[in-house]
Amino acid sequence: MKKLLLTASVAGLMVTAANATPYPTFTFDESASSISVTPNGSLCFGCDLTASFSAGVDGASWTPTSATDSWTIGNFIDWNAAGGFGGALYDVAVTLAFSSPDPASTSTTGAAGYASFFGVISGGFLSWDPVPSLTFAQGSTLDIALEDGIAIGFGTSVSTGATFTGNTIAPVPLPATGLLLLAGIAGLGVARKRKKAA
Repeated sequence: MKKLLLTASVAGLMVTAANATPYPTFTFDESASSISVTPNGSLCFGCDLTASFSAGVDGASWTPTSATDSWTIGNFIDWNAAGGFGGALYDVAVTLAFSSPDPASTSTTGAAGYASFFGVISGGFLSWDPVPSLTFAQGSTLDIALEDGIAIGFGTSVSTGATFTGNTIAPVPLPATGLLLLAGIAGLGVARKRKKAA
């Protein structure tokens, strides 16, 4: 009976360890990512629009807790207009890269525009095309939503966000050595019991 209980306990421990397998950590790689802004028509004097990834997003990491978990970065891209007087349209393009769980990237395009009264009062819009899912060799797939928006107010700077959602987040497999270690510990326990019984 004790032997049966010990075997059941070891099997339960192995199942628990397998179920506790962690999900991978996703790390954003700004150096392999890019964002560009290209003029596409202007009736503006002194207007210019630039974009860059926000401070702190390079190397930002996220470890999900489920296969469909999501991660939102509120300030992901910073937009800065040079002020001026009038309005202008722009084509925008972005490539988003991750360095882990393994290198992977995806790209999309969009459109932006803004109007300004000498940088005192400004308004603008941003619209992204759908982003193709980001697929990792590890087996995980993320859906990405870049924040669209329309804004008007004082100043010439604004930040937009991004949300990464697990379409399928594959868990990191438990190394075979971990299961062998559990089996070895169980074997030592059985041998100890037999030695005591003898």
